[in-house]
Amino acid sequence: MANESEGKKRISPLLEYGITKAVLHCLPNILELNKAATVCKSWNETAKIIKKNRNQIYSTSNIDSYEDYSGVQELLSWLAEIPPPLPELKLDGHNGAHFGRCTEYRLLHYLRRSMPLDCAIVGGIANGVVTSTPSLLTHEVEEGDGYGLLFIPEIPNFSIRNFHLDRQKMKNVGKAITSQTEEVGRLLNIKDDDQVQCLMLLGTDAYKESKCIEALCRYFQDKRNQNIAIGGGFVEAAIHPDVVDGDREYGITGLVFCGPRVKANSVIVPPDATTDSDIERILLQLKEKHFGSFSGEKMKSIGFMVACVARGTHLHGRSGVESAIFHKHFPATPLLGFFGNGEIGINCLGPASPTTTPQSFQSNLPSAPKKSRITYLHSYATTFTLISFPVE
Repeated sequence: MANESEGKKRISPLLEYGITKAVLHCLPNILELNKAATVCKSWNETAKIIKKNRNQIYSTSNIDSYEDYSGVQELLSWLAEIPPPLPELKLDGHNGAHFGRCTEYRLLHYLRRSMPLDCAIVGGIANGVVTSTPSLLTHEVEEGDGYGLLFIPEIPNFSIRNFHLDRQKMKNVGKAITSQTEEVGRLLNIKDDDQVQCLMLLGTDAYKESKCIEALCRYFQDKRNQNIAIGGGFVEAAIHPDVVDGDREYGITGLVFCGPRVKANSVIVPPDATTDSDIERILLQLKEKHFGSFSGEKMKSIGFMVACVARGTHLHGRSGVESAIFHKHFPATPLLGFFGNGEIGINCLGPASPTTTPQSFQSNLPSAPKKSRITYLHSYATTFTLISFPVE
């Protein structure tokens, strides 16, 4: 394990790496790891390997302002070098038209300057936001300004595809679904060997997009024998690499979660689920179905919540009720979401019953239409989507 050179014993590079890795691996967080990485070149290279293998998911938020991104700057300084300062924001839309609400995009511009070029930034601007702090406490912001962010690293055997469909692409996808199904994957940036487990959709105009959204949901369900978790809702504007900042034109943005060992479930809190105990019963069912099949392997999870703008404080008389119940039963899972003008989703709780309605409310919901047509679009509801994936 040692080499003799000029009468002195030297530790082999392999042993030195093993010792350094063992020491740095014990550091509790990225901040401490970054400090250790400044000791020498060897420690720096070892720290890079450890950070890559940790597969850590980070969440951050600001419930008071979408212009204050100091928390994001602090988080990114843990992950890499301190991001550059943001220059004066200049936002021009199509044909040079200036958008008055451009401060919404200040954080977006900062992220684009700070994150790797191959990191896709996808999201939306909505009437309210559901966020998790770095310590995973949840908040619901229904009035005022705020934002929530979820940072998901590159993880083996777990991929996230994204797409945006403008008016023309929506027409192309509709035609492909009905007559050229082999073209659908290409239009949605999905590979043939992707094992799709979950679909998250953000729409901007329920009236103009509902048919395409339902066609997309049916396509994914048919492709996976009706065992795909589906969630989402309608926002004011989409944020996507293919969307011009400030563009209020309608379009559908999608996130597709894929992986052979990825597990995803979704539930709908229906309009008649109005009490804390009602919501808790539904989320307990989600918890039982989602985690009941895990066989001891180490997993990490992320959650998405989309609530109708008429729920929240308007329904419960106080803020943060539904996200707090989620946090109670999933304390280690970051939650991200928004209050929208319509919700998208299904009850997907496992292979045997992907469209099962929570038992407590089955008798209260309207009877299914003829041919048992599944409803993907909802109002006055809340959808929860839970995604888990194995980590080393």
